Amino acid sequence: MQAAMPTHTSALPKLVLYLLAVMLGGALLSAPLFDLGQTTLTWLKSSSIGESGVGKWLASEIQRAHFTRYFNRAVLVCAIVFIWPFLRWVKLDRSLLPSWQPLRSGLKQWIIGFTLAAGLLLLLGLLFYQVGAYRLRPHPGWLKFGEPITAALGAGIVEEFFFRALLLGLLLRTMAPKTAVFWATFIFAIVHFLKPPEGWQIADDQIVWSSGFAVLEQIALGFGSVQFLLAEFATLFAVGWVLTQVRMQTGALWAGIGLHGGWVFGLKYFSGLTLHQAGWLPWIGQNLKIGLAPLLTVLFTGWLAARLLSQKDK
Repeated sequence: MQAAMPTHTSALPKLVLYLLAVMLGGALLSAPLFDLGQTTLTWLKSSSIGESGVGKWLASEIQRAHFTRYFNRAVLVCAIVFIWPFLRWVKLDRSLLPSWQPLRSGLKQWIIGFTLAAGLLLLLGLLFYQVGAYRLRPHPGWLKFGEPITAALGAGIVEEFFFRALLLGLLLRTMAPKTAVFWATFIFAIVHFLKPPEGWQIADDQIVWSSGFAVLEQIALGFGSVQFLLAEFATLFAVGWVLTQVRMQTGALWAGIGLHGGWVFGLKYFSGLTLHQAGWLPWIGQNLKIGLAPLLTVLFTGWLAARLLSQKDK
């Protein structure tokens, strides 16, 4: 009689619990974090440090920050704090992570991904501008590449490591590849969809300990809008699916980091140059990640990237 093969408990329920803990923790932490920001602002205004360049910059950032920004930062803090016990819980090991070698071909994959994603997205933005869906800002920052590049590198590296290395690796250990790809893509889209509607805020003088849960309520209401789901969630799902497919095709993160970073760069750079004109949903939204036109562009970018990467492998 043969011994039974060892099996792994599915990581999906543990992952769902981790995400719930992060969101609930963020809801509870956001109000104290907001209070800390206001206390810091008061101290800066009465301190000589507030007259320095750094003090003035910090005070300006605090004054501009709405409560939803504190909520986002609180969620990020909880995600970082809870990640270590989560990794111990799921028994992380090196076999879950893809290889970074060889470096030379990896850099080529990164360049292909970044160039395709940023180039096609900015071409789409140019088309939107030509048809009148957007207009230039009064003082467009044509040479302001710092924030778009920083955001592109940060999001590309950190998110690809989490979603396409750690998360996908955990799911592939306990699921069939197609099932793991679906859940990795779905979770990626859900996590990026978890934000309140554009322009919704709570007045600073109305912040209470439970205000974070009001943000969660607004997030939940977003799932009731069919038009919004089609316009944004579908695009996020397409982005996650393309990045996951590229990770499966290449066996590495390089191309995904390039694609992800290119999309973030194109989105940030275009948003810094233009202002949206209302009334174009479901095809064109308030930025280059919302709408059916960006959805089709993402899918075309993924198809083209897959063909180019396949040719590189030959």
